[in-house]
Formats: sequence, structure tokens, C-alpha cells
Amino acid sequence: MDFLTLLASKSPLLASIGQAKRAADASETMWIGVLADTSGGIHPGVLDLFDGMDFIVHCGRIGSPDVLNELSNISPISGVLGMGDAPEDFPFEAVFAKEMGGVLVMAVHDVGNPNEPRPVIQELVEDREPKVVLFGRPAEAFSATLDDRLWFGPGSASASHPSPSVGIVEIDGASLRSEIILLKDL
Repeated sequence: MDFLTLLASKSPLLASIGQAKRAADASETMWIGVLADTSGGIHPGVLDLFDGMDFIVHCGRIGSPDVLNELSNISPISGVLGMGDAPEDFPFEAVFAKEMGGVLVMAVHDVGNPNEPRPVIQELVEDREPKVVLFGRPAEAFSATLDDRLWFGPGSASASHPSPSVGIVEIDGASLRSEIILLKDL
């Protein structure tokens, strides 16, 4: 049994990724691997999981340039700076915004409470009007559609977190889906 088949048995979104990757017309759908709080290291299962993603977004607290080097070997990557990430060490800024799959995706490190974002984050969202907001803090995984916008935090990928996780966002036209993947399952 291959890795995607194993994960697909645990997740409908991952099942659709596996099916679409094998389909000839998979180019219309975009998959984004999302992670945060790697603190200098990557769980080996993340590399397998994100292999073949259209894009990877790191939502801050990277910890080491080696993390980006490893991830960039499997997919294009961008992201934002987080706590302790020195701008001279990483090619990122405080806010990332890019059109992906026909929708604007924005990433920041710390939104505060995603149900009531910090005022500076709320202003950014109102100004840029993204359909997807990715974030690294708080470190608990979060996925909800609020005001017709997907707010998605993959949780902490750090081995020291009690329940480390990463995430996948699927963009298929106007349709958005997300999945939190617990690293203990990889």
C-alpha cells in the first residue's frame, strides 16, 4: 500500500488528492501544504505528505534555513516570518499574499483569536479581501469558514507540541476544503 493510499483511508480530502493526482485533468485543482512552528526540524512524514503539493506555505517560526531547503526540494515554498525568525535568515516577510487556484491566499504568523482577529490582522483582511487566511499562531489547529473566508491554522509541527500537526488546503475553483493531519498518524 503506498503512502497516499494509507493516508486516504483516514481522510476524505487526502483520498481526493490521491485520486486527482492520478487523474489526467488534475491541473484545475490546487493543493497547498501548510505548516508552522517547525522550530528547526521537520517530521519525516511531512516530506512524504507534501511531496507533489502545488505549493507549500510555512506560517512562521521556521527555526532553521534547513527546513526551507528540505521543503523546497519537493515543492515551491513561501511563507511568513514568525517569532524568532530573523529576516536575514529567511526570504520571507510578515505578510504573504498570492493568488492560487484563482483565489487570493494570505498568510500571517499570529492572528490572535481567529474568531476575533487582532485589529491589525482584521484591517489587512478587509483591505486585501483574501478567500483564504493561513496562520501559525495560535499553535492549536483551526479550520473554519468565517464571513465567507477560510481561516486555517495547521497547528504546530514541533515535536515538543503535545499534538503536532500540519494541514492541506484544496482550492478547486470557488470550492475550498481543508484538512488537519496529526503527525502521530504519519
